[in-house]
Amino acid sequence: MTRESHMRVAAIDVGSNSIRLLVADASLGEARGRAVRTVARAGASCRLGRGLDRSGQIDAVIAESAAAIAAEFAKRARSLGATHIVVGATAALREATNGQAVADLIGAKAGLPVRILSGEDEARLVYRSVVTGLGRVAFGSSCVVFDIGGGSTEVVSGLGEEPGRWISLPFGAVNLTERFLASNPPSEREISALRGAIKQDVMQLCASMPERAPLLAGVGGTVTVLALLDQELVTYEPSRIEGWVITRVRLDSLVDRLADSSYEHRRRLPAMGEGRADIVVAGALVVGLLIERFPSAGLVCSTQGLRYGLVRLAAEEAMPASSDGDEVAG
Repeated sequence: MTRESHMRVAAIDVGSNSIRLLVADASLGEARGRAVRTVARAGASCRLGRGLDRSGQIDAVIAESAAAIAAEFAKRARSLGATHIVVGATAALREATNGQAVADLIGAKAGLPVRILSGEDEARLVYRSVVTGLGRVAFGSSCVVFDIGGGSTEVVSGLGEEPGRWISLPFGAVNLTERFLASNPPSEREISALRGAIKQDVMQLCASMPERAPLLAGVGGTVTVLALLDQELVTYEPSRIEGWVITRVRLDSLVDRLADSSYEHRRRLPAMGEGRADIVVAGALVVGLLIERFPSAGLVCSTQGLRYGLVRLAAEEAMPASSDGDEVAG
C-alpha cells in the first residue's frame, strides 16, 4: 500500500485470557472487506477471567495488570503512527459485576475509551474478519466460524462474507479449566465431565444452526497451538497458519495427545505460548466437540481474530467522510 492509499490504525483486544495488539495499514479505497497489512502485533497473558465464575468479579490486582498492558500497547500503537485506536473488551468484562469499573480503569490508563462488546458484536466482527482473511476459499462457501476465548466461545454461521445465525457459548478455555480440570494430567473422569457439559450446551444452543459445515474455521490461541503442532513448527509464523487445514483424523489425534499430557510436558512444547499450557486441554476439547457438531473434512485455521475485526472498525471510523469504502461490521 502506498502512503496515499492507506491509513494506519490499531486495535487492542481485551480478552478473558490475554490482551492483544494489532497495528495495521488499512486500505482507503474500495476493497473487499477493506484490506489490511499488519505493521505490528503483540500479545500478553492477563487472565482477567480468573476466578470470575466463583466470585463474579475481576480481581483488583489482575485489573491493574491488564490496565498496564493496555497502556503499554496504546503507547506502542501511537509511537508507530496509528491515527485511531479501538479498544474492545469481551466476555470477562461483559459478565463481571465490576466490568464497567475495570473498563474505566483500563481506559484511564490507556487514554482510550474501552468498548464492552456484546456477544453479537464480537461474533459478527470475528466472522467477517476470519472469512476476509481466508479469501477466495471462503467467499463462495457456507461457513461456520468459531472463536474460543477464555470466558466464552463465539460460533457464527453464514454464507461467504455475510454472517447469519450466531451464538455466544458461555464457556471458554479459562473457566472450563477452573470448573473441571484439577488433576495433572487431567483424569478421564474430569475430561468426561467437561465433554458432557460442553456437548449439552453445544447441542442445545446451536440447535438452530446448520447441521454440517462445508467450511469450518477456527481462530484463537487454542487453534494456533493445534496448527503449530500439526506442522511441527517451533515458532509462530502467521503465514504458515492462515488457511492451514487440520484433517479430522489428525485433529482427533492432537486433542487426545494434549489431553493425555502433563502440564510440565505441554509447557515445554515449542508451540505453546505464554499462559496457554494450563488451559489448552480445555480449549482443544471444545474444538473436538465443535467438529463433532459441525461435521467437516477438517478444521481451517485462521490467525485473523477479533483484533482484525476491530482494526477494520477503526479504519471505518477514521475514514474521511468524502471517501467511499466497504461497510465494516460493528
